[in-house]
Amino acid sequence: MDCLVRVELLGPLRSAVGVKEITLRVEGRRRLREVIALLDEKIRRHVVDESGAPQPGILVLVNGEDVRYVSWLDTEVDDDDTLTLIPSIHGGLHAGC
Repeated sequence: MDCLVRVELLGPLRSAVGVKEITLRVEGRRRLREVIALLDEKIRRHVVDESGAPQPGILVLVNGEDVRYVSWLDTEVDDDDTLTLIPSIHGGLHAGC
């Protein structure tokens, strides 16, 4: 049975991709790492690196819950769940500050 997962794109990720959300069709309950693997490369590269490890500075929520404090990439995603991707913008100190 196919499941639909809504993916919300926020901040600079939304600007980079040009849409605010997409819907993924997945086959049954999946781990977050499997759902992320289904994302278009333009989105996926902001979430995980080439080895599949989470990118620093990305906040990933499943139904509003920060997955870093649950099971991270092993978090289960099911039908009608919402995945929210929020890339952090990091800045540094300027010389002379």
